[in-house]
Amino acid sequence: MKDLVRIELTKIVKRKDFLLMISMIFIPIMYSIGLAMNAKSFTYVGKQKVYGLSFASEMYTFVYMCFIYFVILSVCVVRSLKGEIENKSIQLYAQRVNNRKRLYLAKNIAYVALVVGNAFAFIVISIACFYLFLIRRTDIAVSHLFKRGEILYCFANITAILLCFVFTVNISLFLSAYRKSFEAMGIFVFIWLAFMYLKEFSYIQYFVPIYYVEKIVNSDIRKCDWKSLLILLILVFVYSVISIVLGWKKIEKSDL
Repeated sequence: MKDLVRIELTKIVKRKDFLLMISMIFIPIMYSIGLAMNAKSFTYVGKQKVYGLSFASEMYTFVYMCFIYFVILSVCVVRSLKGEIENKSIQLYAQRVNNRKRLYLAKNIAYVALVVGNAFAFIVISIACFYLFLIRRTDIAVSHLFKRGEILYCFANITAILLCFVFTVNISLFLSAYRKSFEAMGIFVFIWLAFMYLKEFSYIQYFVPIYYVEKIVNSDIRKCDWKSLLILLILVFVYSVISIVLGWKKIEKSDL
């Protein structure tokens, strides 16, 4: 399995899709430089001064609010499986592996690992940019790496958004096992928009991951909404297990 995951990671990195996925790291770079230069296009409207970890957390929240990176990830995941099925390149791969379940799981694990690694790199780069550029703006920034009373909020915020990316990987891979590429991408966008709508309805909202993410993001920075984070973790785990099992069963029965 390790060799399969390594092969999948190599294939992902070699694709142009990979550049689109990691382009999010330019957000904290541009934003911190823009604020440091006091450019009119970049403003900070926070009620309190930012520090290293809070800046990284806010930048990751901005990525979540953009939504486009979830679409980009979905496109990459769908093309990884369905794209290879449609261009027949997966046939040689499947013959060598001779275990479609492992092939499906390897793609899943590779993308989840990539998402986690990308998140870690994003946080590190955000903090580095804070100290390289934004620290000059003493009117909006302080030199602390973190504040003891707020570190748990930052952790919960980053983890909640990361779980959304993991959810995107699992659902997109599942959809690509059943539908054509463009259909799978369109259905994913529809699901996300439906979640944005359903999170406003009582009772139904409790089954919508985005509902808990926004509760965590909008909670008091001095408190950590552990209950919402735990429920979100359980929801993503349940949805992921269901989608993975149904996905690999479909691939095992499919005519590649």
